[in-house]
Amino acid sequence: MRPAIVILSFLPFLYYAIKDARFHFVGRRVSVAEHILHLAIGISLAIVLSHAVMGNTGLMLIGLLLLVIAGGIDEYLWHRGIPEAETDLHAKEHLALLIFVVATSALNWLEDHQWRLPPELFGKGAAVEAVASVDARPTVSVPTREQPWWRSALLPVFLAPYAWFGLSDNLHHFRHRRVSWPERILHLAIVLAVVIVVTHALAANRSVVIAALIVFLIPRSFDEWVFHRNLPGNEADRHAKTHFAFLIFVVLTMTLDWVTDHLVA
Repeated sequence: MRPAIVILSFLPFLYYAIKDARFHFVGRRVSVAEHILHLAIGISLAIVLSHAVMGNTGLMLIGLLLLVIAGGIDEYLWHRGIPEAETDLHAKEHLALLIFVVATSALNWLEDHQWRLPPELFGKGAAVEAVASVDARPTVSVPTREQPWWRSALLPVFLAPYAWFGLSDNLHHFRHRRVSWPERILHLAIVLAVVIVVTHALAANRSVVIAALIVFLIPRSFDEWVFHRNLPGNEADRHAKTHFAFLIFVVLTMTLDWVTDHLVA
């Protein structure tokens, strides 16, 4: 079951990654240095995918960290003034990779909790019923471990690049391209989902964060694959950098949670 879900969620990214690699040979010739970066990205992806299939979260996160480092250098240093078709590929490729990461994270959570949906999503009453249906024996309240102060300090830092590119994208809509009302509604849904993700990430409510990330991906995907067609290259470039910045935030937040669980007493 796990390998099938992981590989299925990886396929959209693989499709765009192959198209992007092909473009480098027929659309834009890249330098040797950029080829080396792409090789590093490929190795990182192999680590991520293999350990995602095996369920080795720690090693998967190491691969993701290597990926966002190499991919960040590629996106923010090398991808300037490139053809519009390539920037559009990058935007969709980055969002597809984010879908894979969120799907794998949700799978990890479900496996750790015996495939039960988080009771926090259904209110206190549903949580009580869920506990009662599993075990009628008296339970002892276990105090929630206090989160280290530096966790709350680091999360806004992780979010800062996404906030910068997201605001830049919104300013572009007001100055250069008026968007339709359906697209504005999608943008509002995206913002609300991000607010939920960030607030619950600060509170270390991981089940709610994962659920909110899934909700975020629904309007974000509609926006990217339905409305973002034949856009000017500068706007598509903003989208590519915005998607990658949010991927960085998600990966660093996942890593911070893992470190807090395994290395902090």
